[in-house]
Formats: sequence, structure tokens, C-alpha cells
Amino acid sequence: MSPSETATVIDSTSTRRCIIAADLHCDGSARRLAMLEALLRSCHQLDASCYLLGDLFDVWLGPGQLTLQQTRREVEALQRAVAANIDVVVIPGNRDFLLDEAFERATGVVVGGDHLLLETGDQRWHLSHGDLFGTADVGYQRLRKILRSGPFRMLVRHMPLLLCRALATFLRRRSRKSLQRKDPARIQPDLQLIGQLVESGFDQVVCGHYHRPSEEFLERGGSRGVFTVLEAFEDRGAHLFIEDGVVELRYLPS
Repeated sequence: MSPSETATVIDSTSTRRCIIAADLHCDGSARRLAMLEALLRSCHQLDASCYLLGDLFDVWLGPGQLTLQQTRREVEALQRAVAANIDVVVIPGNRDFLLDEAFERATGVVVGGDHLLLETGDQRWHLSHGDLFGTADVGYQRLRKILRSGPFRMLVRHMPLLLCRALATFLRRRSRKSLQRKDPARIQPDLQLIGQLVESGFDQVVCGHYHRPSEEFLERGGSRGVFTVLEAFEDRGAHLFIEDGVVELRYLPS
């Protein structure tokens, strides 16, 4: 089953210059706020669009989180970036899958579907958070469908924020315990699935989620492509800078 059969898609976009990062995990701390602001400054200085591949926030509890003091500074940083004509697109991750239209209205940031089709230079890029590539983790994929379903989203919108926070804490604890018990092979990206994307014409497939940076060159059906797992931005500020299809791995200054 291909990602396009299991995921929502926003329209493809094209750009000459962009920055791609994943797993910022903004949590209200001064350190992660400073890293987000530095990334957005880089986008402004380079006149580059910004694509954030999931888990921008360590947790997102729905529209009610826009009222929280700990979130206000991150929201304001995104508002300033958009006001400065930076195009910012966020693909929801497994921790902030409840990002929605309310967040778009408040920040001006575009909340995408499960993956984004990007054209830059003469290349086609497939951008996603990456959790859909973990096909062997059947339990997670089942839970993912439930948590992203319309009924669950409707329920969360009408839940008190305190109850949403308790639910998020419960889910994170279960997730940590589950990861400790799982065979590591079950939570690796499915290279056969990614190979299908390369065969369908993608030159680059990029995701986050796995927190272990890697790069693999794949050849399928006469087509060649590169599969890249990004290092979590929260660690060292790792991000890709792309100009007309030319890729450079960069880090925020330490």
C-alpha cells in the first residue's frame, strides 16, 4: 500500500529556495524557542520557504492550546515570520496531529496533509513526517487511524483543556512503554514502500520521526532516488537548505 493510498495530500508546490526541518518539539522552553526563532531568521535572510516535517510541538492539545502561556511565544514567532512574507508549511506529526484550521488562522502557517509534493530545480521531492513508513508497527498504525479520525477530533474540540492534557500524558506514557517492548526492526521505515515512491518518479524522499539521521540511495524499476531521514532539529538544529535542487545539510550555530 502506497502512502498516497493512506494519507491526505495537499497540492504540490514549487520553490527555488527552501529550508526543511523536522522534530523541533517546541515545549515552551527558552532553548527550543530560540532554536525556532533562529530557523525562521535563516529563512528570512535566505528568502527561503520553510517546511517543517512534523512534531513542531512536543504536544498539541487542539485549539485550546492557543490560549496557553507556554505556547504564546512560539505562536508569536510564527506570526512574525508569516508577516515577514516567509511561507511556512507544517506537516502534522505524531505529537501534534491535532494542528488544524484554528492554528492556521492564528498563525498564518499552512497545515498540510500527511505528505507534501515539492518541485525544486528539476527534481520531485516527497516530504512527510515519516510515521506512515513504519508499516511493520501494526499497533501504532491502528492507533494512528483512530486518533486522526473525524470523531476523535470532534471529541477533542469539545473536551476541557485540562482533560486533553491528561489524555496526552496518558498516551505519551503508553507510547514510551510500548517502544521499550517493541523489536527495533518493527519501528524502521519500510524501504520497499519508499522504493515504490522512487519508482513512481520521486528524486528525493525526506522525513523525520525516527530521530536517527540516515541517507540511502535506492534504485527501483530503472529510477534512482535518495531517501533521507533528518536528525531531530531539537538536538543540534539540523536542517536542509535547498536551492534549485542542490541540497546542503546545515546546523544552527552552537
